[in-house]
Amino acid sequence: MRPFIKLLIALTFLMMFAACTTTSTSSNTSSTDPGATEANYEEPDYYYDFDDILIPKEIDYNEDNSYKLDNAKFRAAIMQFKGRVEILELVQYFINNMAKDNWTLVSNNKAAKIHVLNFEKYNKSCVIHIEDNFGSASTSIFAVEVKDAGNSVKDK
Repeated sequence: MRPFIKLLIALTFLMMFAACTTTSTSSNTSSTDPGATEANYEEPDYYYDFDDILIPKEIDYNEDNSYKLDNAKFRAAIMQFKGRVEILELVQYFINNMAKDNWTLVSNNKAAKIHVLNFEKYNKSCVIHIEDNFGSASTSIFAVEVKDAGNSVKDK
């Protein structure tokens, strides 16, 4: 378990140095004109590497600065995003949508132009680092899922 904790701490520090973010805005457009034939389709928000971390459509994934690891014991990812969004809206977006996906907010830290959100689940941990850059926002998401330890082979 100690190597896992060391890895989690190391990846958390790596994420603190990375930056990328954005927010989602929703607009409710309803037409009362029954003759209106123009449809307004918006791209939905999406899940990227983890099926329970919703990403707003306003931020773009940066594949060059992202990293994924998947093995028998755990799955981890450092996902980098960037976009032009309001920082406080993005922070609230993640707080609201992570709760909808049954994540528990452990801490919400703010320092100058940086927000760090820590979430937990039964076998998962997620740190979201949001940095306000001049004219844009950078978001780094570090997520770890510990897989079932009951299936491991013990040495005899």
